[in-house]
Amino acid sequence: MKKVWITAAISALALLFAGCGLAGGAGSGKADESGSCGESMTWEYDKRSKTLTISGSGEMVTPNRFMWKDYRIEHLVIDEGVTSIDEEAFYGNRALTCELSLPASLKTIGEFAFYGTGVRGSLILPDSVETIGDYAFTNCGELTGLKLSKSLKTIGVEAFKYCEGLEGGLELPDGLETIGRVAFNNCGKLRGDLIIPDSVTSIGDYAFANTGFDGKLKLSAGLTEILFNTFSYCESLKGDLVIPEGVKKIGEKAFGGCAFDGTLTLPEGLETIDQYAFYYCESLTGDLVLPDSVSAIGESAFDSCRSLKSLTLPAGLTVIRRNTFKSCSGMSGELVLPETLLVIGDEAFWGAGFTGIRGFPQGLKSIGHGSFSDCGNLTALPAFPEGLEHIKACAFIHCEALTGDLVIPDSVYVIGEAAFMDCPGLSGVTFGDHVTSIGAEAFAGCEGLGTAVFTGQTPDYYAQDEEEPSFPEGCEVRAGVDGPSLREAWESRKAETAPNFAKENGAEEVPHYWTDSLRGETYTGAGIYADICLDVEEETIRLSINGRPFDEAGYFADPNDYENQIVYTDGLSCRDGWLKDFRFDERARYDRMLIGDLVFEDGHTEEIIFHTGSEENLYRQDER
Repeated sequence: MKKVWITAAISALALLFAGCGLAGGAGSGKADESGSCGESMTWEYDKRSKTLTISGSGEMVTPNRFMWKDYRIEHLVIDEGVTSIDEEAFYGNRALTCELSLPASLKTIGEFAFYGTGVRGSLILPDSVETIGDYAFTNCGELTGLKLSKSLKTIGVEAFKYCEGLEGGLELPDGLETIGRVAFNNCGKLRGDLIIPDSVTSIGDYAFANTGFDGKLKLSAGLTEILFNTFSYCESLKGDLVIPEGVKKIGEKAFGGCAFDGTLTLPEGLETIDQYAFYYCESLTGDLVLPDSVSAIGESAFDSCRSLKSLTLPAGLTVIRRNTFKSCSGMSGELVLPETLLVIGDEAFWGAGFTGIRGFPQGLKSIGHGSFSDCGNLTALPAFPEGLEHIKACAFIHCEALTGDLVIPDSVYVIGEAAFMDCPGLSGVTFGDHVTSIGAEAFAGCEGLGTAVFTGQTPDYYAQDEEEPSFPEGCEVRAGVDGPSLREAWESRKAETAPNFAKENGAEEVPHYWTDSLRGETYTGAGIYADICLDVEEETIRLSINGRPFDEAGYFADPNDYENQIVYTDGLSCRDGWLKDFRFDERARYDRMLIGDLVFEDGHTEEIIFHTGSEENLYRQDER
């Protein structure tokens, strides 16, 4: 009986293993040695030589994903007649360690075909190949060389990303049309010139970021846009950079951190230069000429381009965003600002080397925080225009070469803290009728400042008996109109008037969801209210004027009201009246805003904006 039972068991096992057959596929395991992989195609695996041979003709079709992933393939033979390598055919097979030899009949390499494999040596694509699919050779770090097909039309997304072993040059063939995003990202050993043939009409973002090319870059005449980070941190590229005539937009960080040591040529017809587009291109030299067709320049677009020699701005430009030309210390001569300019953004020209400014545009509304800070070569300022609303904190700090008198026009309401700090050559300043606030240390370190004259009511300024006085010791401050100072008037109005906007249905605690974005932020007033700040805490909004605490109120909001996003308060005293409910707006790319209603004593209401970013954001409606 025992012998019969053993015999039966062996027979059953034999039948079980017979069921595995030769059908092929990932589920069959290494016991399989052959199978079908297409209508007219077969495969065979020799375990002794660890050779996979694919024979037949037409397109490869693998019946299972990652079909040969678990096979140790040291030799791969793909016979003539095969026209495609299927998607994910060898995905993740680190044991596939051979040098590829591909047939002259091959036209397509599918998505993920060799992703993460151990293929090594030089990859020579036959001239029949037209398409390299997305992720086809991603993370193939053992590849050391690459020769592309002369018939190639498409290089897919991340096709050669992290192929860190690729060395030597890269010749992109004439007729190539598309280079996918991140296609050669982090191929740090590639060298020589990078020539993009004119047939290329599309290059994806990050396509050549962090590559090692150490020659010149020639861009395709077929491009209309250069996307974000396309060539960022190509730290060895040299020579001139010429943007082709058809390009309308240069994307964010497109050339950030590149090492070009020649000149930059921008075409007529260019419309947009996004933020950080040429950030830290320290060796770009020559004159920077921005064509009149440019209507938008993003923040930090030319930040730290220290070797540029001069600047020509577009005639119709309305906004210079924050940090746009920061640390452009090589720019010298006279700065000419376009007459259409409304706002000079925060730190826009920080540390630039200009010796003068031809004139401030008559329509200028705002000179931003630190906009001309550390411009040590500026010797004089032109007249500030009527219509200017404020000069923000640190606007001209450390401009040691400035001399002469300043006249602040009637339109200016606010001079920010440290606005003219450490400008020892200034001899006097006269303020127009409407100035309301002069910030702490606004003229500290201006040892030559003999007089400060107010022509209107005395504004709120920091006197000598306070910490951080607005004017240096020895400066004669001459009051204007007799009567209480503006600060005294505000305090009196606050004490005499009570808010009347209380809501009947309050909330004991602040809800979550979108209201989380309110907390821990400081919102600064815009325009003539640039000296007013709102600090939003857990359950309280605190209002300050010119850095001095002034009023506070509780607030609540409906967390599910995504359409209106109203922040209800009992009212805050605010210089000219009472601030009531706010509308929260976080749609702006660079800014969050609280837009409130300011109710004056005579009953009329005006909208007032508080925001977290730089003033120029309020003038960019396309980004809201």
